[in-house]
Amino acid sequence: MKKILSITAACAALLSVFSCTKILDDEHQLGALGSDTFYANATDDQALSLITSVYSSAWGTRAGMEGYTDDYAVSSSYQDVSNDTFSGGLSLSTLYQINYKSNLIIENLPDNTEAKKRVIGEAYFFRGWAFFQLIRGWGTPPLVDHVLGADELTPSNGEPAELWAYVQSSFEKAAELLPSKPSLGSQRAFGARISKETVYAFMGKAYLYAGDKAKAAEALKRVIDSGKYKLMENYSDMFTVAGDFNDEYLWEYNVGDDDDAMRSSAARISYSDMWRGEYVVMPGGDHLCGLGEGHSTNQPSEDFYNFMVDRGEKGKNRMYGTVWSVEDAANKFVELSGDEYIGHPNYEGDNLARYTSQGYTPYQAGFMLFWKDFIQGYFTGSQGYFQSKIYMWHSDMFTATNTLDIYSKANYPVMRYSDVLLLYAEATIDSQAGLSAINEVRRRAGLDALSTYSLKDVQDERRAEFYGEGERWFDCVRWGIAKTEFANVGKMTYTLWGDRDHFTCSVTSEPQANYRGWDDKYLLFPYPTSELVQNENLKQNPGW
Repeated sequence: MKKILSITAACAALLSVFSCTKILDDEHQLGALGSDTFYANATDDQALSLITSVYSSAWGTRAGMEGYTDDYAVSSSYQDVSNDTFSGGLSLSTLYQINYKSNLIIENLPDNTEAKKRVIGEAYFFRGWAFFQLIRGWGTPPLVDHVLGADELTPSNGEPAELWAYVQSSFEKAAELLPSKPSLGSQRAFGARISKETVYAFMGKAYLYAGDKAKAAEALKRVIDSGKYKLMENYSDMFTVAGDFNDEYLWEYNVGDDDDAMRSSAARISYSDMWRGEYVVMPGGDHLCGLGEGHSTNQPSEDFYNFMVDRGEKGKNRMYGTVWSVEDAANKFVELSGDEYIGHPNYEGDNLARYTSQGYTPYQAGFMLFWKDFIQGYFTGSQGYFQSKIYMWHSDMFTATNTLDIYSKANYPVMRYSDVLLLYAEATIDSQAGLSAINEVRRRAGLDALSTYSLKDVQDERRAEFYGEGERWFDCVRWGIAKTEFANVGKMTYTLWGDRDHFTCSVTSEPQANYRGWDDKYLLFPYPTSELVQNENLKQNPGW
């Protein structure tokens, strides 16, 4: 099995999807993968290792799409795309690799034990999930519904109806084979694996994208009616160790908590998700272990902050767990200096005392700490608001040895129950059942219930609920509002300046040099030039 993983890794790094498929297929026929007898005689543990490789590949598609949003202060990710520089996390080759690995399992692994049946069910799920991602990214990707033979390596673009049928038939088979989560509170025992309900959640999402609201509602209702999932009470616990294996997560990437774990390859939240360390300090963050080297300049825009305030979310559950102002961050240092935090890994009392002992008020001390003692006093790429979601708490960190060894032990959710509820509300617009679903999400956010709702209400709720999770781009595209919502994204760049004498901030702006405005070609991603060269039957998406 080691050969499966090593050959796959080499293909992912060096080769395109179809050439990779050819090499893997040829190697399999030559016996480099252990031949057909490997699958026929595989133990349960070996079968588990096969599907573990698929889970690992799936994680590789996560990073990047969160940057395709109109909710960051400075973001031009979609305008930086060319045929060969698409930087979103949806890697064409990785998604086809997932489909390939899954079909190898489906076609070759016998279902002679319950463990193997579960692995086969997961393989059906992953090939459906991979093609769902391919369709919403590229529109008409070539359909590869089996392990390709030597004479099948140049498939043409797929037909939408056939592509969606492949996705849904794969999900249906997965739902048939996979077990349900037993009950509320059983997620940790069940593990970070795909359940029957996870399949129905993605089945419903795929039907909604395909335009079949009735079937979408039917699939999503199965999850809701199961009674096995619920929203976690504190939105701020999302993406933290406190949220691991909670009843809101239908699928989460798991991270072992052992300091000896391979955190550089297994951890899901890292230094790249943290506030840029040379500019400011995250209260309760990695500076408490003597480091402070976040790399992220992806911070919420003033427009997003005002959107949340205008919805009445200021000071409430969801907004506090999503976006902070500088004032919020400074006050967080004060909060973490309270007596109840003495002895806690996130305690800031000693740091705050460095300034309060000099006569500064607690807030002023927090302001100074936020600005890292004013070593620089500015933040490039911020309008004065900072992401408090997907946050690197010191208490969640692995023991770090250097600035590039900063990782969180927190699991990373891929499908949350709030997504199920809002997808269901969208599929059943203005029904009582849909109203109940959207209001369940609103209540957790700290908002009043609606008496009626529209598609615009669902759109706004999803924007608030899934900030920073990579869904915004696809939502806007499928709703037909991307051209409007993204019209000015990347037009300006901003710098936040701190005033240490008055404990205030100001923002300057200037036009961004590479701003090009919207082009309808962005609605679909481009196929890499290497694929077009190798496959004359593959047609490029419009405008690329």
